[in-house]
Amino acid sequence: MIITHHFSAILTASVAIFEWTEVDFITFLKTAAKSAELTPVSAVSFSFVPQGISAVLLLKESHVALHFWPEEEKVTIDIHVCDYQQSNQEKAKLLAKILALQLSGDDSIERWNYLCITG
Repeated sequence: MIITHHFSAILTASVAIFEWTEVDFITFLKTAAKSAELTPVSAVSFSFVPQGISAVLLLKESHVALHFWPEEEKVTIDIHVCDYQQSNQEKAKLLAKILALQLSGDDSIERWNYLCITG
């Protein structure tokens, strides 16, 4: 049986990230994933003209997608982590907290939507 954990949120962006580049977002996502004991395997990002950045980090356990909307002062984040050989729910929750703290200055995950799917 496979269980997946999905966390998603729209956060108010911290002033600190307004100067970040694609490389900064990818580096941050990789570091955050490793801190949550998840395994990054690949990444891609794209800068929009005139503004905005999307970054996706592929994990051994699944993926994280981030979209920065500077004109709205928002960051959207989607975390999808699977439980193939072990429970990874706490790792996904920790990743959400790490991302929220750095990107919005608040590590509360109360504003996050959570969905667990079993199949």
